[in-house]
Formats: sequence, structure tokens, C-alpha cells
Amino acid sequence: MGPAPTPLAASARLPSALRLTALALAAHSTAGAGEGELDALTRQCGQPPQQLEDLLDQMVRARLVTAWYHHHDSAEVRWELPAHSPAGPERPRGRPVLARPAP
Repeated sequence: MGPAPTPLAASARLPSALRLTALALAAHSTAGAGEGELDALTRQCGQPPQQLEDLLDQMVRARLVTAWYHHHDSAEVRWELPAHSPAGPERPRGRPVLARPAP
């Protein structure tokens, strides 16, 4: 048995097409990211490819997905989920240390 899918918390206030897309992506997501073939995702979401790309953009704006990529060579779509997105550099704690100029 493979890893469990990662849930995406889509609000009931979102359009049904967006919630269905979130469900399809969750079924193909593990460990904070996911991927799937564009044809398979369009069938599962009931949308043509251009509409699916628009829905993915809306998911980024709704912060359900951090980023997504369409690899045209392989027809794969990949995405990253917010909870597992790579964090930026950690902020130093305490007082800042000032660098001294070299002699």
C-alpha cells in the first residue's frame, strides 16, 4: 500500500469546480506535493486543459496550492502544497550581529 493522500481543505464557499479540483489533486498528493498526467486530471475534474490551468491558478490565489507547473514535454502537472512548501531562510533570533569591515 502506498502513502496516504494529502488532504486539501477547500472551503464549502468555493465554487464546486474548484472543490472538485482540490479533491482530484489531494488524491494525487503525498508529502506536500503531487503530480499527475494532464489528461487524467482533466477527466477527473471534468474540465478541458485550459480550464484546469485556470482552476490551478485560482487554487494558488486561494492558497490551497503554493505553486503548480505544467511540464509540456511529459504532459505532467506538478504542484506544491502550502504546509510543506520549502521555508525561506530562518530569521536569526536575538540581537543582530553586525559585520565588521575587513582591515
